[in-house]
Amino acid sequence: MCEHEVVGDYYRGCQHFHGRYYTGEVKDCKAENCKTSSNHVHKTVRRCDCPTVMTELRRVQNMIQMPHEDCAPAFPRR
Repeated sequence: MCEHEVVGDYYRGCQHFHGRYYTGEVKDCKAENCKTSSNHVHKTVRRCDCPTVMTELRRVQNMIQMPHEDCAPAFPRR
């Protein structure tokens, strides 16, 4: 699985990471059956059944102490 770097905010109140943007940095897995790898064997095939599985390498830009607005109803203020 290739890792794609994403920068975002980490909300400590609900322990969620919300990605803001991808940096374009990719850590290549060098697997032949990974669509995003440079060693992919089906580069010239139009329809390839190889999985496009990638993981996020998360970089925290802002650490916020409150829960995210989508999670706030589940975490009432004390």
